[in-house]
Amino acid sequence: MHDYNGSAVLHAIRLISATVTSAETIEALAVFIEAYGFEKIFLGQLVNPMNVPLKDILYLSNWPEELKAARRTRAAILHDPIAFCAVRSKRPFSWAEARAHATRAGRRTVDMVHDYGITHGMMFPMHALESVSGGVSLGGGVKPDLSPTEIAELEIVCQVAYYHLEAMLGPFPYQKVAELTPRETECVQFAAAGKSNWEIAHILGIQEDTVKKTLRRARDKLDAVNRAHLVASAIARHQILP
Repeated sequence: MHDYNGSAVLHAIRLISATVTSAETIEALAVFIEAYGFEKIFLGQLVNPMNVPLKDILYLSNWPEELKAARRTRAAILHDPIAFCAVRSKRPFSWAEARAHATRAGRRTVDMVHDYGITHGMMFPMHALESVSGGVSLGGGVKPDLSPTEIAELEIVCQVAYYHLEAMLGPFPYQKVAELTPRETECVQFAAAGKSNWEIAHILGIQEDTVKKTLRRARDKLDAVNRAHLVASAIARHQILP
């Protein structure tokens, strides 16, 4: 779409990093993405809006207010295949890729934006160790023909904007996850491998009762209701190896 110009990327990074309000950040990002065929931005953390108030999450966009209200009213993120893919993916992907594997409700959620002239887009997932997953979704009315280099340029600038906003507007109430101690991590890691409390105690050379207490503390930290939930939560939060 355009000749590569590293100075344009660096210029955008400097502009975004110097912004002091969320509106300025979104505007600076919007100016940069125009050259790539995009005009609309949704930027936010991917959490269940039924459980977390909007004021407690990073949620910004330059979408029409009517569209934003409609998505909130329908809790669209709970059906949005783009959000689901962003939580699992580490690479940018097109909205069409996510829609192709969506349920009927998911496809309707993606298609909600068509009435507002937003027919094509890309999602850039954001993952950080001390925060929940999020993403920057860029949309427009024309399908862009982007090279791998152009996608990389967009990803870099989107990352700068996302983490700048998260740092500027945070901390958010639930954002930092509780860290497991080394001993808790060991016990949960062996539990994930299917080891019993007795086996974990034998491997680590500690009492079985100590293993039980250690796993109980880990459950409390990660708000897990049972052993399986503890393992799943620890993996999802990058506390243990999958």
